[in-house]
Amino acid sequence: MSRAAGGLIALARTVREAMLRSAVRTTGAHLARHRSRITEDWIRRLYSLSPRYAEHEAYAVRWAGGTLDLLLAVLSAADEASRREIRDRVGEHSRAVAARQVEMGFSLEEILQALTLMSASVSAEVQLMLNRRLWVAYPPDVMRATDLIYEAMDLQELAISQSYLAERDRRIQESARALEETNQQLRTLLQEMHHRIKNNLQTLADLLYLEKLSAEPGAGKSLQDSIGRVKSIAAVHQLLSVDHIEDVDVHRLALRVGEMIGTDLAGGGRGVTVDVQGNTLLLSSKQATAIALVLSELVTNALEHAFSQQVGRVTIALREEGDEVIVSVCDNGKGLPARFSFDHDAHLGLLIVRDLVSRDLQGTFSLRSGAGTTAEVRFRR
Repeated sequence: MSRAAGGLIALARTVREAMLRSAVRTTGAHLARHRSRITEDWIRRLYSLSPRYAEHEAYAVRWAGGTLDLLLAVLSAADEASRREIRDRVGEHSRAVAARQVEMGFSLEEILQALTLMSASVSAEVQLMLNRRLWVAYPPDVMRATDLIYEAMDLQELAISQSYLAERDRRIQESARALEETNQQLRTLLQEMHHRIKNNLQTLADLLYLEKLSAEPGAGKSLQDSIGRVKSIAAVHQLLSVDHIEDVDVHRLALRVGEMIGTDLAGGGRGVTVDVQGNTLLLSSKQATAIALVLSELVTNALEHAFSQQVGRVTIALREEGDEVIVSVCDNGKGLPARFSFDHDAHLGLLIVRDLVSRDLQGTFSLRSGAGTTAEVRFRR
């Protein structure tokens, strides 16, 4: 290639670059002069697509202004330093847009659709400029300016998408932490309430015991039964105060009730043991309270009536069959009396059990005699 030809090519390139810069500057100046018209056109399109934005008109106008400012800055950027500064501004703008629109409840899809409409409004204004300004010798240069606008809009869409997801995740995590803190405060409060209830019930049991010391034998027996019932309910609240605040481990509850009743009634040298069989079984506090009273009555009944000698065994068994819970209290004592009739022979404790099972557990209660007596309760969770 000759030196003259090379010079002509270089000159053409210089002229071409100058024309492109002129087209970009002219396009930017035109958009700046008509930014109000662009904003109005965009808002009209926006409200048509997503009427909810009309409830935030002032914000929509500010959003349009900020977006147009960045587009104009892109068109006026002359060097790499300016472009880096604009990228930083895009990041700040995108984070602000994402945070505000997450707060207002807009989805990412709605935001991206709004930006697409902004691109359409800007493109429409550029087309008006092309149609009316005959000075444009090379429309492709203006189209290159439009390409820069689209690139800037794509950059904003990407930055806003990333900022939106990050902001949403931050808020979700923040809400989760706040919810967990609130739940922990409620757990602590409920545990404290259960602890106070347990203490109050224990105080009541102690008062009943003092009454028993000076009561007649018949009244003393009734007071002892009441003490057992109060302590059984207290055992439920004791477990709720240290473990779960909604559910009670019935296996642990049965161990506590069995030990408590066994100590009160089988002490003084009696060789009757109370065992618990089965695995962990969680029930609601309401069902657990009913079961505690049922176990108290049934274990008390077995210890008082099953054994003619001073030795024996009472076994509390817990198991599940599907969604049905089965609780049984078995003894190896003398069994039910001949011709036993529940309606005629059952004492107060058994009547209480039947009422609790039917009313609170909505289950069934049965008694059968064999090698001892087995009382069985069945109910659904």
